[in-house]
Amino acid sequence: MRKIILAVVVVSFVVSSVHGQIKKGSIFLGGDISGSTLKTKSDDILTSKQNGINISPVFGKAIKDNLILGVNAGFGISKTDNPVNDWRYNSDSYNAGVFVRKYKNLAASGFYIFLQGGLGLGYYHQKQEGPSPSNLDETKRISVGINAYPGISYAVGKRLHLETGFNNLLSLNYFTDKREMGSPVTKYKTNGFSISSSLNNTTSSLYLGFRLLIGK
Repeated sequence: MRKIILAVVVVSFVVSSVHGQIKKGSIFLGGDISGSTLKTKSDDILTSKQNGINISPVFGKAIKDNLILGVNAGFGISKTDNPVNDWRYNSDSYNAGVFVRKYKNLAASGFYIFLQGGLGLGYYHQKQEGPSPSNLDETKRISVGINAYPGISYAVGKRLHLETGFNNLLSLNYFTDKREMGSPVTKYKTNGFSISSSLNNTTSSLYLGFRLLIGK
């Protein structure tokens, strides 16, 4: 289903007519929010529960008609508990970056197709704990990367756009990890590159966001 939606987005971007409705000089404000919750039961006994949320404020400016240059930031937390064996998984993440976004509108429908690419810096922390000190597993990651994704935006009014897209559809990252495991603690350090497509993930990569256009 997600691949079908992606194909529609790409085709629409190619064939849509161009009108400079997002004027040069307009201020671009907004944010994205995504979240998840998951509970697993076996014979009516709760075996695990997971909750997570990500928030990303955005600021930019139209440097040309329908072309936005901006900055973004982000914060996310995730928590998983397994009450059966007293395992706990917690993670938090922080990121900041710059981006360029190109819009094309679909005639006078109020819908826009956009493509966005960006460069970002991120920090990720994950900690696993169990009933014994030997179960400790903690990872801290610093990464820098580039990403790109398409999306759809709808102009609710002159200033307000609602949007959705395939966040980080394509991404390339360099990262360095520091990991501590067990008791006594064993330390590891890892450096590497990764490339990924969110369409390969089993969970949805869609997000919901809004944008305010102020000025021109």
